[in-house]
Amino acid sequence: MKTKTCLYPLLLIFLFISPGTKAQESSNPLVALSRTLVQNGFESVGIHQEKNDVYLFYENRYFRWEIDGLSQIFKLASSALSDSTILHVVPMHYEVPVALITTGVLDYKKRMNLAVGEYPRNNIVSTELNSDNLSSIRKNLKFQNRAFGKIDLFFLPGYGLTLGNEDKPVKLKFSISPILQTSLWKGSLLSFQITIPLYNELSQKDESKVRLESAMLNQLFRLPNDVFIYGSAGIFAFPNRISSDIIYQRYGVSADVRKYFNNGRICTGFSAGYTGLMYIGDGYFNYVPNDTKLNYTFFAEYREPKYDFTTRITAGKFLYDDKAVRVDISRQFHELAIGLFVIKSTLHSDGETGTVGGFNLLIPIAPRKGFKPSKFRVNLSRYFNWEFRERTVDPLATTYRTNRDWNETFKNLNPDFIYKQLQTP
Repeated sequence: MKTKTCLYPLLLIFLFISPGTKAQESSNPLVALSRTLVQNGFESVGIHQEKNDVYLFYENRYFRWEIDGLSQIFKLASSALSDSTILHVVPMHYEVPVALITTGVLDYKKRMNLAVGEYPRNNIVSTELNSDNLSSIRKNLKFQNRAFGKIDLFFLPGYGLTLGNEDKPVKLKFSISPILQTSLWKGSLLSFQITIPLYNELSQKDESKVRLESAMLNQLFRLPNDVFIYGSAGIFAFPNRISSDIIYQRYGVSADVRKYFNNGRICTGFSAGYTGLMYIGDGYFNYVPNDTKLNYTFFAEYREPKYDFTTRITAGKFLYDDKAVRVDISRQFHELAIGLFVIKSTLHSDGETGTVGGFNLLIPIAPRKGFKPSKFRVNLSRYFNWEFRERTVDPLATTYRTNRDWNETFKNLNPDFIYKQLQTP
């Protein structure tokens, strides 16, 4: 009986301590901010404080445009933190840091309360590509609402156009592609894409069939000194000119290695892939023997920050064993990107030179806000990427398509681009 009696004071102490602990957690501004960010749709939220410096890591799959997500982060964080705080925000791509944005909370609040142009820009925010000095902080963070294991189902509209045929001047095709994707670990993206034809006037017969377009595992690595490696393995789609009866694909592995200089304005790198030819027919994967290839390209690009104007040159050995040089120029207008290109290739037929030009468009299509990330989410794809060539008789400088998700994210999180867009409240 004496033993039981001694337990009652301990039980009373425990009951008094437990509510106090919960109250203490709720009063912690960093814990409260993490909870608020998760409630507002952000994932992989991690916050660390060192004196007056607060480091906020997050990932956005809720807002279509990365700048909208970043603006919301600043708005919520500045409301929760003291005016003396220096806030360092790190947007991530499947928990791989992309950029570093720093501002004083008081400076940010003043900027939001004044008319455009009344507050000096250089007191608002600084943007960097390099975040190497934050690697130790990131490793020790416990992220809330991680994206791993969640499934997204996107629907991407497809469009094709052929001009100049004598029998019919304009031929069109329309399709819709469900894309199922998930992330399994840091930097990974597993995706499957199926194409469902809706209308087709083009000559390729299998274009009218529902088919597997691609199935791949993508992996992003960030190394010190602004080096990124993007690898892919699986089944890749590519423009097929081999047969009018069969849709061919390629299976294999590929990698893109790039190094950024001058805070993301200059980029050099190379890509390479080892793939084989295949097609899917009668429910089987059919491999074409003696068609494995090693293809490679080298590239360099420069982004002019004042006008968000990018010039890129790519050269190498492409899928039809042609050696080619491609020059692209593009400009980004808010979310819209418009580009022109010209290709000079060793591949050509009788009477045709190995030169072709065209344009490409990146157009936002999804709602500005999607459904908040959950275990399973359905939405339209964020962007529609379309390229038109003046002549398609020869598939000059053909490449297979890996996931565009990384390129779109980095385009909108370029340090100079972030700096310009955050100046407008």
